[in-house]
Amino acid sequence: MKLKVARNKDSDKIIKLIRKCFKDYKNCYLDVENDSPELKRIFTYFKSKKGKFWIYLNRDKVIGCMGYLPHQKNEIEIHKLYIDQKFRKRGLARKLMMKVEKIAKKTQKKKIILWTDTRFKEAHAMYKKLTYKKLAKTRKLNDISNTTEYYFEKKLN
Repeated sequence: MKLKVARNKDSDKIIKLIRKCFKDYKNCYLDVENDSPELKRIFTYFKSKKGKFWIYLNRDKVIGCMGYLPHQKNEIEIHKLYIDQKFRKRGLARKLMMKVEKIAKKTQKKKIILWTDTRFKEAHAMYKKLTYKKLAKTRKLNDISNTTEYYFEKKLN
């Protein structure tokens, strides 16, 4: 497995991975045009906002991804953490989270935040293991999946 910064040419493979991950959950659909147009030019989008987006490759197939963007003055926000079901429970997501924590500390950020679909229980368990706190705050996306998201954060020393 290889971890690398995603390029715009990887967009179709990333979209395919996310669609595959969404199939693991009832009534969960990816609407790229209306909800995630940034996926079509992933490198350009994250670079323009001073963030980064990585992919895991296995035999030229994208099996995982995640990005981050600066959020407010002293925060970083995690975006689109997805790992193909066949490759979960191997520490790949954890490695991505640790990579962002290292960047956050190096750039003297005070907090890392993320929003996650209420259906993604495996992810919630991992965030809690990594000492992210789930707060009472939620948000409805009013998308085709009728998504409600939980808010997690981790304060850094």
